[in-house]
Amino acid sequence: MEKYSRNEQIIDGELDDNQVMMHLEKGKYFGLNAVGKRIWQLIEQPKSLQEITEILQSEFAVTKETCSHEAQVFLDKAVQFDIIKKCDIPS
Repeated sequence: MEKYSRNEQIIDGELDDNQVMMHLEKGKYFGLNAVGKRIWQLIEQPKSLQEITEILQSEFAVTKETCSHEAQVFLDKAVQFDIIKKCDIPS
């Protein structure tokens, strides 16, 4: 099963209601909005897109389709920027 987890090269903290982070290896800074921050919190332990979507749906007023799509877009970009790692974990 494909799961997402945090990149260990990222240090992070909160600034107001946003999550800020720095990629130690690349020296780049990133900021996350409330939903991105929540996804970051959720993947402290590896989670699948389905697990992430189910939790977000219970916390935000959003349809399943929109939630799944938006979460996937976020995760894909975060993987591209090497903030989040994608791996296959046996079920």
